[in-house]
Amino acid sequence: MIILKLKWTSTSINLIKFLISLFIVGLFVGLFIYIKQPSLIKTSILSELQNLGSILNSANQNNFIYHILLLSFIMVISILVIGLPIILFYFFYESVSMGFLIASFFHYKKFSGLLYSLIFLIVNKIIIYVALTYIFIMSLRYAKKVIISIQRKDYKIYEYIFNHVIKMLFIIAIVIISDIFIYFFSNKILAYFIFLL
Repeated sequence: MIILKLKWTSTSINLIKFLISLFIVGLFVGLFIYIKQPSLIKTSILSELQNLGSILNSANQNNFIYHILLLSFIMVISILVIGLPIILFYFFYESVSMGFLIASFFHYKKFSGLLYSLIFLIVNKIIIYVALTYIFIMSLRYAKKVIISIQRKDYKIYEYIFNHVIKMLFIIAIVIISDIFIYFFSNKILAYFIFLL
């Protein structure tokens, strides 16, 4: 039976500490990037935020294709044991994007904007970020097993690949379920809190 969970070893805890640190650095980088934007760009962003209410009511968020393609790509490169730096880079990229978004909302409405940005991120980003964290730790363990298997020539590599693919498909399924929720309910939830802006 394949167990789809993390084993809370000291290695896992250290990895999570590392990812949290990377996440925090990414947030500050995103903040710094926003601060360095020209006034024209900031004005354009604030104009978009002013119209956020009508945007939320006019269309649903559809991330299905993007996430399926992204996670399928990550699955392939992680199977090939060359994907860890790419996964880590995308993890960092997402945190930079979050920092930029938080800075934008804070610039627009100060602390109420900051609160709204946190709600926005919880509703739209929490699942994909948890998924990326799990994928990175899982892929790192997988890569170690594959390398050891090749060195020992014990022919367990196909078993490792099979287990890894099953876990990745499980993650993809969870993200798709999250995307269904986001498609039908995200904008309604965000519209409910629009008074903060």
